[in-house]
Amino acid sequence: MITNYLKKYFENKSISQYEIEKKTGISQSKISLVLNNKRKLTADELVKIAIVFDLDLNKLKEIKIASQQ
Repeated sequence: MITNYLKKYFENKSISQYEIEKKTGISQSKISLVLNNKRKLTADELVKIAIVFDLDLNKLKEIKIASQQ
């Protein structure tokens, strides 16, 4: 799942929810809900995160496709 990928990515890079909020404008409470699988990211939020943190959108697409199979 994309959420698990993001959670591991942020943990490995020691990126806090506060830092994600500051760089993306997505509230820390929304980030927390997403990373705890209680809320889904919108497409706009995912793209924002991908751009700010230079994530590979093709990799995210592959994860999404794999989770649907």
